[in-house]
Amino acid sequence: MDEASSPCRARLCITSAKEGVNVMTQASERILDEATNWLLQLTEHPADDAVQTAFRQWLAADPQHEKVWKELNHSYELIGATQPDMADRWQDEPAMRPLRRRGFRRQDARRRHVASPGRFRRRRAIAAAVAAVLLAVWAGPSAWLMLQSDYRTGTGELETVRLPDGSSARLGPGSAIRIVYKAGTRRVDLIAGQALFEVEPDKDRPFRVVAGNVTATVLGTAFDVRRLGETTGVGVRHGRVRVASTASGNGPIVLEAGQRLSLNEAGAIRMDRLSPQLIAAWAHGEVNARDRTVAEVIDDIRPWYRGRIIIADEALAAKRVNGVFNPRDASHAIRSMVAPLGGSVTRITPWLIIVRG
Repeated sequence: MDEASSPCRARLCITSAKEGVNVMTQASERILDEATNWLLQLTEHPADDAVQTAFRQWLAADPQHEKVWKELNHSYELIGATQPDMADRWQDEPAMRPLRRRGFRRQDARRRHVASPGRFRRRRAIAAAVAAVLLAVWAGPSAWLMLQSDYRTGTGELETVRLPDGSSARLGPGSAIRIVYKAGTRRVDLIAGQALFEVEPDKDRPFRVVAGNVTATVLGTAFDVRRLGETTGVGVRHGRVRVASTASGNGPIVLEAGQRLSLNEAGAIRMDRLSPQLIAAWAHGEVNARDRTVAEVIDDIRPWYRGRIIIADEALAAKRVNGVFNPRDASHAIRSMVAPLGGSVTRITPWLIIVRG
């Protein structure tokens, strides 16, 4: 099936190309995060000319911005219609109809003061709108994963899969794999998420894990492969793993116990070493951070959380941290990580967490 004839749902096209859905999903998630942050800023600072100007620039920067913004606003307005006590206020909010008129109506100080007690309820409505967009837009990729994978896990779920040769794959939350076993071949495709493999040796059939443009090849070992956010990584608990990538431009790299390789979308490679017991700490319900950025650690926490986590401060996202965090309590884990850096966490209903500097 080519891209032009592929089915579409809620403005997100699902193509048959294995990489297409993941790239589109990551881009859409980023845009929804940005759109949600703009909706928060516009509803809380309706008379701020700088916010309005910056928003218009963001909206004009990419046609996808306008598509996601319309979807988010439509959901927000529908939710407002079900709550009469807030409908009048929402109707006057500049963020509600930025695409229907060129200007934002400035509200005087008295009106802003009257509306301020509804701030928390507006935030709850925004969170509900984000959930509605997620339900519609991300149903497509979820359905695609179900069709393409042999095994998959949901949010916060862990599962151990026994493979035909006696090897095992421990799937992390929000993960999916496809198994390709035939004469002379043992291959597992990691479609999404992360998995810890315990491999039975077979010198005649090397064991391979393919994660996008990264291939990890072993004869017998335990190693972790992950596709989270914009990074693909391989870490070795014991044994040796040969890692090759079509994106890096380098030759294969052999990893030994305690070594971990991370590759971003641009093909840049980062190597680090840690205790082998800390490889795949997620399999024990932990997120381990050793000189990692806040954004990277939050990417590890996302599969454990059923809602959205939005980082509203790029400088904070780039700061590096150390520690061990419990991802099953996402808001507490993130708060304990960013508080020493001057960051704060706001939880708006169970489905939306905003991280600010």
